Amino acid sequence: MSSAQAGFKKGTAGATPADLLVQLGPTLMVDIGLKSRSSAGSTPDLPTKNVRALIDTGAGGDCIDDELAKSLGLPISDEGEISGIGGKHHAFIYTARIYVPQLKQLLFQPFTGVKLEQGGQWHRVILGRTFLRPYFLTYDGMSATVEIGSRPEPSEASAV
Repeated sequence: MSSAQAGFKKGTAGATPADLLVQLGPTLMVDIGLKSRSSAGSTPDLPTKNVRALIDTGAGGDCIDDELAKSLGLPISDEGEISGIGGKHHAFIYTARIYVPQLKQLLFQPFTGVKLEQGGQWHRVILGRTFLRPYFLTYDGMSATVEIGSRPEPSEASAV
């Protein structure tokens, strides 16, 4: 079973960890790129490290900041209309690899380009319900802890 902590352990500038969880949301650090610099079968080594990713149960899909995707030279694989809190708008779909080190999870898939930095958002990636589907999520607002994990396979559970 693997799990990751996406809450906050320390506060900053008068904000408690619980305040930060409310203000910023559950956050994982991810690595991004198109190609890994490591050999097949080893831990992915993507060129852009420690990018903030918001765990967003309100998002149906996974997204990447449009400007970040362009700066990394990620290929556009599609485009179309998307809708969200700002209404409908045109978006590019980029192909990328995103590695979540805490979960040892490599995603190689399309990510919708959205204007996170331009909108003043702290995160550069949104991981939505498609990302969360194989995991459980435990959110404890009072303690500012968020755990994301997978349940052990039946054979693993009996071996413990």
